Order: sequence, then C-alpha cells, then structure tokens
Amino acid sequence: MKTVSDALETLAPRSVRASLQFGIAALGAIVILGSLVWFAAIFVTMPKSDSGFAEGLAIGVGGLYVVAGFVVLSVGLLIPQHGTGGIRFSRGQRTRLAYGAIAPIVSVLLVPIGATVAPPLTAPVTSVLVAVLGGLLLSGPLATLSVVGGKARECGKSWKHDG
Repeated sequence: MKTVSDALETLAPRSVRASLQFGIAALGAIVILGSLVWFAAIFVTMPKSDSGFAEGLAIGVGGLYVVAGFVVLSVGLLIPQHGTGGIRFSRGQRTRLAYGAIAPIVSVLLVPIGATVAPPLTAPVTSVLVAVLGGLLLSGPLATLSVVGGKARECGKSWKHDG
C-alpha cells in the first residue's frame, strides 16, 4: 500500500518538498506576526468607545487571522520529509501538528451551531459551551507551539553539542 509520503516522494524531489514545507510554514508565521502587529497598531490608535464594540471587533478579527496563521503553519510543517532536507517530526509531534490544524477549524465551524443551539439553554449551560469552544479554539495553536518549541529546543541542544 502506497502512503502519502511515498506518493509525494515520486511527485516531488526532496528539495522541492523541503522548500514547500518552509514556504508554507513561513507564510503561516508571517500571517501570525503580521496579524499581531496589525492588531497592536489598530488597538493602540483606536479611540476608546463606551460600548467596546470596536475593540471587540478588532480583537475578534485579529484573533481569527492569528488562528488562521497557526493553521497554515501547522499544515506547512505537516508536509512529510525524508533524508536531509526539511524538518522531520516524530509521530507524536505530527499528531499534535494535525490537531493544531484541525481543532481551530472545527471550533470555528461549531460557532454557528452553538449560536443556534445555545439561546434556548440556560445561562450556565451556555457559559460551559462557550468555555469549551474557547478551549478548543486555543488548544490548536498551543499544540502547534508545543511542537515548534520542542523542535527548537532539540535544535538548540544539537547546536550546543556540535559547536
């Protein structure tokens, strides 16, 4: 049985897959950093309102872009690598990266369902649903950060021993 990695091996040489992995992951990182800079610039220069609607809208839009950046980063890092090119991840790290890509998408897709189901429910049940949805939304980027941080720590240790 041919795996996805075997299919990619025949379609793209290792250097192309490494470039693809780096390019997509870099795009995700640029979206994350750009969204944070945009959010900081908008939020600081925004006149304060009594209702807080504009601030809430800026937080929501900026947050969605950051989450989208984490999804792109996770998908880019999931591109399988063999040999010396690209960044290779263990099975557990790949599982967390896949979770990091899927959990935010699922949570965003659950918002309309929650908005439809939650109004007739009591306030405590609605609060629990919002907390679960927020936890699911934040757990994806945290899973991705744990993998990237662990890989950076591994690289730092190998550089320290080599040099």
